[in-house]
Amino acid sequence: MKESIKTICRKNILNESAFRIAYFISLFLSGVVFLDIVSVFLCMIIFIWSLFIFKNKLKHKILREVRYSKIIFLFILFSIITAFVNIKMGFPISFLAGLVIIYHSVICFFIFYGMYCESSFELIKKEIILLCKVLVTISTALVILGFIILLFGDSFSFEFTIPIIDNYEHYYRILGIIKNTDSVRFTGVFINPNILAFSSVVSIIFCHILYRTDQFYFLEKKWTQILLVTLIVSTHFSALVLSDSIASFLFLTIYVILWLFYKLVLEKNISTIKAIVKHGIIFFFGCIILILGLFALRSYFQNNASDIIDDFYSIITNTANPREDLYDIHFGRPNYDIRSGSGRRLLLKQAMFIFSKHPILGIGSTNVLDYGDIYFESGAAFSNFHNGYVSILVCNGIIGFVLFIIFLFMLLFNLILFFLKNFNSLKNTVFINLIISLLSYLIFAMFEKTLLSEINFMSVFFWATLGYCTSFFIEGKKIEND
Repeated sequence: MKESIKTICRKNILNESAFRIAYFISLFLSGVVFLDIVSVFLCMIIFIWSLFIFKNKLKHKILREVRYSKIIFLFILFSIITAFVNIKMGFPISFLAGLVIIYHSVICFFIFYGMYCESSFELIKKEIILLCKVLVTISTALVILGFIILLFGDSFSFEFTIPIIDNYEHYYRILGIIKNTDSVRFTGVFINPNILAFSSVVSIIFCHILYRTDQFYFLEKKWTQILLVTLIVSTHFSALVLSDSIASFLFLTIYVILWLFYKLVLEKNISTIKAIVKHGIIFFFGCIILILGLFALRSYFQNNASDIIDDFYSIITNTANPREDLYDIHFGRPNYDIRSGSGRRLLLKQAMFIFSKHPILGIGSTNVLDYGDIYFESGAAFSNFHNGYVSILVCNGIIGFVLFIIFLFMLLFNLILFFLKNFNSLKNTVFINLIISLLSYLIFAMFEKTLLSEINFMSVFFWATLGYCTSFFIEGKKIEND
């Protein structure tokens, strides 16, 4: 009996699928007010959990089976060297935090991207569906909760002291609407409007995956599935628009455009020049109508959102008086200048200056503020450069950047080639959604804290998607070789 219990425990501890879902959801919860505190302890437990998984991988020499493992090992090695070269900056907190981020990258490379080495393809397909269901359920509930809060007030602030942590970041959070002199943005119960927006885009994509696989919870009738999909997508699209996140809105727009390209061009299996021109024109005008429609809907909804909320409030309270705290609130950034990139131009200038001083090995992921205090009178504009590629270039230097780009280019080249050769046989699989999500994300990564720049939900989504896409690729290669 004791032996069987021990075997069961060992099997659960080494269950990488459960680990990935747990880590994915814990990082998602790190973007939610109050739950962000809990998620820190969850991540600590999950990190300890990962040690048992890596012990098993080392024992069976599984790490070497990951494609491009030599490049990955070199990238991690130089990341560690960079951390020690910059050990004096913010020692010991920044140094230890840097090592934690490096360990996070090891998890991303070998447990997420390298999932196909340990898990069977059938289990991975089940994992995708389960992850989609869990994420969509939790995120939709949280977004709805955020809208419910607006019925009681436009914003609620919370502030308290956390020992040790308070020395680095004082805990101050706002629920509902964040109002500044130049912006009014809906954040709901999330710690930042950008995190809310990204979570909503991921939820819409995951909802699309569930609908296409016909595994949309326990609903069997098509009309009930369509109704629920409409409600979920409408909820998240509303949150996305009111959060006024340009980067996430671009992410969703590119995803829809690439999906249209697949449906209108690739899926038609065009063989003649006349057909190519015809479907190309249809796609071109379809994209123009789509883009104009999305931005028009975004503008209209932002302009009229406060009236809609007031009308809804008056219905449920049976009163004709509008909410004074929401009356005539204009969501968005009326004075927003897209040329300034919402401060990103300054970040890029500072990034390039720091890179010019430390071009070979970089400064490490956690030393941006420390070096900003050295090189700039007003310090660094932010602790992150809001660009996944630039963050790797500055933090890992030209060596780390080149290694990462080689890894990414070689992998993407094979994935896209596999997609173009087999899109007919893959059209009923979630691979189509995953590869389109991946390509859309790579553009989105130029505007947010992505890839390996932080331990956050935005980065782990990329690695999970990359791992799922690669699993389809590896399975396809096995079938070709049989």
